[in-house]
Amino acid sequence: MNGIDISAWQGDAGIDLSKIAYDFCIVKATEGTDYKNRYFAAHCDKVLSRKKLLGVYHYANGGDPQKEADYFLAYCKKYIGKAILVLDWEAKNNPQFGKNDLEWCLKWCNYVYQKTSIKPLIYIQKSAMSAVKKAGYGLWVAQYPDYVETGYQEHPWNEGAYNCLIRQYTSVGKLSGYNGNLDLNKAYISVASWRKLATKAVKIVTIKPVKKRVNTLAHEVIAGKWGNGANRKARLTKAGYDYNKVQAAVNKLVKASQMSEDKIINAVAHEVIAGKWGNGQERVDRLKAAGYDPDKIQKRVNELMQ
Repeated sequence: MNGIDISAWQGDAGIDLSKIAYDFCIVKATEGTDYKNRYFAAHCDKVLSRKKLLGVYHYANGGDPQKEADYFLAYCKKYIGKAILVLDWEAKNNPQFGKNDLEWCLKWCNYVYQKTSIKPLIYIQKSAMSAVKKAGYGLWVAQYPDYVETGYQEHPWNEGAYNCLIRQYTSVGKLSGYNGNLDLNKAYISVASWRKLATKAVKIVTIKPVKKRVNTLAHEVIAGKWGNGANRKARLTKAGYDYNKVQAAVNKLVKASQMSEDKIINAVAHEVIAGKWGNGQERVDRLKAAGYDPDKIQKRVNELMQ
């Protein structure tokens, strides 16, 4: 599933959640114990009115975990049972980041779980993932290959290299209906699983993207989805695929395609010689209209007539 996450930044920019395509939207609710997103309820209500999946998150400031959790739960009370709950664990405004990551996140998540019977997720950057993954809560991991504008991606960079329930792969996403930048995400869970996470405690299992068949990857490479040269090799390797096997399949498909094209050109050339395609400009026009390359056909005709 494809989704976005938003905060007051998008609210100030006038985002209209009825004009953007998404399967899910995760909305910032609170930060620390003294900040509330003034657009929170309006955005959540719009997501639910569109019958889309909802998530709500709290940005940690590294204060008292219980007080921050209570502050969050009080503000998003209306949406508990309707939205997945998320702890956003980042370095900015958080003196505990990189010091007491696991302990703090465990206290916050365990308290929220105790109060709601719902297991929250933890948002974390890939470089700090190892610090909190032992907590036993589902992970929403952020990792970007670059800061080049992009729309939704079917297979984000480095997909499959680690386990997560949601992957945030860009902060400069562009979607029709909104001119500003958006965080874009891919969820590796179904609609039913999302709703279960929002309504009751469920066992968090590791979910890996389904590995693609070599032949499927080869077709994607030919279509230009994996880049070229060293870049292609690096991307396929990071995604957990055997570059040599994929490239061999690509070469095989390209060769087969060329053979098929040669057979078609040969067959049409024989038809031209038999007079089925006319002469001169008429022949050129008819061949073009049928989707053939007149120059390639004429070249083969000349070869056959020698």
